[in-house]
Amino acid sequence: MTFQLVYYSQQDPKWKEEILGFGDPGDTIGYIGCALTSTTMLISGHGFTETPKSLNQKMKNVNGFAGAGIRWGAVSQIYPQITVKSNISCQNTDAPLGIIDASIAAGQPVIVMVDSTPAPGLLTHWVVLYAKEGNDYLMLDPWPYQTDVAKKTYLMPRYSQGNTLKRSIMHVIIYECFGASGGIAQPGTSTSTSTPQTPPVTGPVTTSSNSARVKADVTWGLNIRSSIDTSSTANIVANVPAGSVLMLVEADGVSKVGAVNQWVRVRDNKGHEGFAAAWYLEKIQTAAPAAETAPVSTSANDAGTSSKKEFVVMVKGVVGKHGTKIFETASKKSKIVSTEIARAKLVVLEDVKTAQPKIGKAGKWLNVQTSDGKKGFVDAEIVKLA
Repeated sequence: MTFQLVYYSQQDPKWKEEILGFGDPGDTIGYIGCALTSTTMLISGHGFTETPKSLNQKMKNVNGFAGAGIRWGAVSQIYPQITVKSNISCQNTDAPLGIIDASIAAGQPVIVMVDSTPAPGLLTHWVVLYAKEGNDYLMLDPWPYQTDVAKKTYLMPRYSQGNTLKRSIMHVIIYECFGASGGIAQPGTSTSTSTPQTPPVTGPVTTSSNSARVKADVTWGLNIRSSIDTSSTANIVANVPAGSVLMLVEADGVSKVGAVNQWVRVRDNKGHEGFAAAWYLEKIQTAAPAAETAPVSTSANDAGTSSKKEFVVMVKGVVGKHGTKIFETASKKSKIVSTEIARAKLVVLEDVKTAQPKIGKAGKWLNVQTSDGKKGFVDAEIVKLA
């Protein structure tokens, strides 16, 4: 089946107070359950409906946690159709963007770890990548940032922290769901408040039906083997460098290019023939002459959308596990409407020009709205720009 976009927030009141796995008191899904929630969105998107609460319990039943840390492979004990294909740490190296792209192209979204704050040190956060646009990915973010799957949320404006794309991703988990058709549902026309990277402008393209290219980030070279057995090097007939063009020598070869867990028969320019891992290959496209078009206006109004962005702040970590209170009025003597934990995102309801100077200042209040729609006032000293 085609992967469907399913959104869950770890901050949903239905489960945010649940203890994550075998964690300590305070280790709640709402606080540190981003990996579990991302996994839940991925599993549900493949048609195995779960919620963070239900998956948390099922994972506990199969000893799927080390304390509050998820054991990625335990998912297969619950759903044998879903297995871990890759578990790649890239905190100190460039992220394997080619592998991510190949997985997405095969209809298999990818769970990745990012740094959730520009502050010194690493504050880990997990999200689901499901599409590539220009030099950015579309994501499902379990923290309540953009909850409408009919809109687009981009990775880079939120989590790049000034880094390039390949240095913004620090760990990659690829689950392979057998039986997936290779497609991923796409959101509707974007009205996201994020600022997307400008996608490349292309004209019509034609795809070569008898060749493919080794992806540029396969810096170690791609092996051509006499069989698909990877347990030995004895069957390697050639190793070709990144960028090499290979001839596809099977009738349906082009349909396999880029697909995870697929092998395709190829021949290099020296006549070596054998099997290559299709997920390290990309289709070769040749641009057709571009049709002449009228100038495109960059005005936000032309698209029928507003260019205004939400002004979002984050609760500082100094509040500890008890969080901070949101009051009905700008007074600690007024009614408490909500309690928000560290890293909780709050939408500021005041004008940016008057609100921004108050952030981090003692004795100041900000009028805000919580992720579940409650409105009130927060002590400006304990929040920072998100």
